Amino acid sequence: MSVLYCAIPHFAAALVRRDREELSSRPLILIGPEERVFDLSSEAETCGVAVGMTSRAAEVRCPGACLLEADIARYRAEIESLLQLLERFSSRVEAHGWGAAYVDLEDLTRDRGEAVALCQEVGRSIRRELGGALQPAVGWDSSKFTAQAAARRTPPGHLRAIEQAQEQEFLRPLPVTLLPLTGDTLRRLGFLGLRTLGQYGALPVAAVWQQFGRPGVVARLCARGEDGRPVIPRWRASPLVAEVEFEVPLVERERLVTALRHLVSPLLAGLRANLRACGQVRLVVRFDDGDAQEQERNFLFPVANEDRVVQALDGLLDRVRWQPDPSGSGPSEFLGTGEGGVAGGAGRTGASGLTVMLDQIQDASAEQLTLFPMEDEATAKLQEVQRYLVARFGSHALRRAVLARPGAPLPEWRVGWLDEGAA
Repeated sequence: MSVLYCAIPHFAAALVRRDREELSSRPLILIGPEERVFDLSSEAETCGVAVGMTSRAAEVRCPGACLLEADIARYRAEIESLLQLLERFSSRVEAHGWGAAYVDLEDLTRDRGEAVALCQEVGRSIRRELGGALQPAVGWDSSKFTAQAAARRTPPGHLRAIEQAQEQEFLRPLPVTLLPLTGDTLRRLGFLGLRTLGQYGALPVAAVWQQFGRPGVVARLCARGEDGRPVIPRWRASPLVAEVEFEVPLVERERLVTALRHLVSPLLAGLRANLRACGQVRLVVRFDDGDAQEQERNFLFPVANEDRVVQALDGLLDRVRWQPDPSGSGPSEFLGTGEGGVAGGAGRTGASGLTVMLDQIQDASAEQLTLFPMEDEATAKLQEVQRYLVARFGSHALRRAVLARPGAPLPEWRVGWLDEGAA
């Protein structure tokens, strides 16, 4: 294969700065609809701000930053412009998150020299049409993962081309955090002392399968420069679909959510097994009077986490308009009357079937699997114990370390202790 990977770092923040020059000298943080950091400038990142962090935490870490509400619709429109520009060079373009995409050059170039020249032309075209603020970093290789790693290790406005013979040498010292594995898997790798792609790629395939399953095996191939996954263009991508029909119409919310989980669980397992994720979920609710309603949810970042997708589907149920039956004991009692959709007949008593579609399928990103995590159960229990100890024995029962003397010559002199209940 011959794969170009194009990535515009901090895409949304760069877009805002392109259109508002007065923000070019200040750290910039864009806040998404969930009151979490959606994107940020490199200056804010240097201060310790990260995507997914709460807006309050971001403001504390970077007090001089300009916080703006993210205009998601605008960013999506600009992404479409980028993809259409890339499709002028090749019809096989696969989106990969915000401001990034793969381009298959297999039928357009005969050797490395032609591929490098075409990659350079792609970079110049993006700068010319989207502006210098959105200049991309470009990586090229015979596989998707290595091309992506090359672009991620290249400054904007530059190209890094990796020859097939150099793939393993290039990948060997890079961190395992480049792999799109779950946070739990990456923590286990850290416990095992496996911190580089070279260390992970050298593991026996049987041991990787036993410990991490198919996702781990696919990631091992990526770490070795043996990623054979093809570039899947938008016109060839198709949604994953699952549906169910009920013998008796359902009205209880808990049973509907359980049915939705059973539908999406195998689909998401298949995505995770191939290091893939979905950017959109659609739900069709069919009623016993013959009517049907469809609702959809676009994710800010592609996901393959079952709990997050089920939570999104649960929210879509609230947007379905449920028409109560004449007796007054219909579904509206537990689901309420949502916005959107088409009202059904007066005799409707419940949902006769469900269809779930996972769309905008693409490769998972190394970052997206840890964004907006659900509250960790162990952390919640620890916090509960902490609150109990403070309530039972007072604030002196717990102390936390603080940096009392930052300039002290010895580490033990720099640290002080503060009562947990102290201001």
